[in-house]
Amino acid sequence: MRVGIVLGTTPITPLEFWVGVEKDNLVQLDDVLYAETQLANGQKVKFYGVVQEVQKFLEGAQWVYDAHLAIQGVIPVNIAYIAKVAITRVEPEFFVPPSPGDPVYFAEGEELEKALYYDQMKVKIPAGLTRSGQVVYINYHFLDGTEGAHVSISGMSGVATKTSYALFLLYSIFNKVQDQRIKGIIFNVKGKDLLWLDKKNKNLSPEDEKALKKLGLKAEPFKEVKFYVPPYEGNPTIPDAERQDEKVVPFFWSIREFAEEGLIRFMFVEEDESKSQVPYLVERVANKLYYLAKNSPEGRLLDDHAQDIESLEDLEERFSEAIEQAEGKERSLFREWFGDASLQTARAFLRRFSRASRHIKRFIQPNMSSPINWEENRLSVIDISGLHHIAQMFVVGAVLKRLFEEKEKRSNPYPKVFVLLDELNKYAPKEGWSPIKDVILDIAERGRSLGVILIGAQQTASEIEKRILANSAIKVVGRMDSSELLSKEYEFLVGNFRQRALMLKKGTMILYQPDIPSPLMLKFPKPPWATRRQEVEEEIHVPEDFNNF
Repeated sequence: MRVGIVLGTTPITPLEFWVGVEKDNLVQLDDVLYAETQLANGQKVKFYGVVQEVQKFLEGAQWVYDAHLAIQGVIPVNIAYIAKVAITRVEPEFFVPPSPGDPVYFAEGEELEKALYYDQMKVKIPAGLTRSGQVVYINYHFLDGTEGAHVSISGMSGVATKTSYALFLLYSIFNKVQDQRIKGIIFNVKGKDLLWLDKKNKNLSPEDEKALKKLGLKAEPFKEVKFYVPPYEGNPTIPDAERQDEKVVPFFWSIREFAEEGLIRFMFVEEDESKSQVPYLVERVANKLYYLAKNSPEGRLLDDHAQDIESLEDLEERFSEAIEQAEGKERSLFREWFGDASLQTARAFLRRFSRASRHIKRFIQPNMSSPINWEENRLSVIDISGLHHIAQMFVVGAVLKRLFEEKEKRSNPYPKVFVLLDELNKYAPKEGWSPIKDVILDIAERGRSLGVILIGAQQTASEIEKRILANSAIKVVGRMDSSELLSKEYEFLVGNFRQRALMLKKGTMILYQPDIPSPLMLKFPKPPWATRRQEVEEEIHVPEDFNNF
């Protein structure tokens, strides 16, 4: 469909041109257009691009209130309707400007695929819809590690729908990549919304169903899901959750696993310890526990005196006893645990250990464990929403460390695991260092080759470790705060996209991917899965003896 012509009243370059929109046509921001020109040698060239600016004004009017006179027919004027197009592709690649008067068309079908490089994507994942209803795709090879990996999603809390879009993206991957070797791990950090992902949403509107169908997605909830929840404090075999069925299981570690895997490190990540000696002492104690575990009988943890350590309380008693003896000038037990550290550093270590132990003790059991088996199901949801932030940090660090070590032992990147982690700025801040930040950095820098893909969401990308953002091939932005948008982490928002990010509605995002030079505005439908208990579509169970009534 013809839109108008290339204008000659403004300079035309190989990177942008203005279109004079013809009568009765409607052109808006983000429309995809193309112009066709003929070179002097007879070669035809097409210039594809995205509308980045639209203007209307009166031609022939000079003074402020001439618009009143024009409406009354007193002075002759024309309404000029023009659009600025940022060129995304030239085919064939003759980088010369189009000529004034060249026809301009809406890009649809094959032309749209060329304009946005969809024709070069071997595997396409639906990412959403444009306002005009066109499907926006992501190149899957920039998601799964073939050419790039990792996704960064930024936006204001409550209005940017970061988690919702991350779930939609994961849902789209599962629908379009029919490979059982693709797995997902989701950390549920807010409320209990994600404990119903396998249940149909009874409030799904016909419009959303239609949108899902246009995207090529089934209006169904997630399948093959297992929910891992904290254990009940009185009985670790009982899940501490409002949902109680066979898909909900508690998770915890044995004290021996705690020692073998060095999980004590993740008890000391709630604050910046970089200026103290405590991290060095933590490392020494972690190595000591590893040594004890390797020299203990299977399933047990014994200290140097062949006494059982069955809980974090036992460990705390050992540390306290060592410090008390050292205060009485007997340092043999102190040296066993703390080496040549000072008493002051040991006391600081014990205070932090004691504080963290109160929040994570239910996750450490004497002689049994209930591990998170991420290979057993397509999707594993780990609920940490009701935990103190120290316990949240501990669980995230412990799970990701084990996942990464398991993947390192394999000779190929399959099964590939997509890890969805919200509040990333809490786990990998720009300033300071912690064991959990080290693990996430490892995933960002080496996860691509091992098949571990991070989908990270955060309110402020400017507060994230820059190497994590640098390794994220796909960047998504929701509604943003004006001061945050001034940081250099959003330089990919070219043109007027920074200004537009200030007024995005829920369900609308800005997507940037390496294949396409320009960011794209998109919207995504509401989820077909329940996001809370009240949305769950009741399942009707017919009694076996129903026909006897």
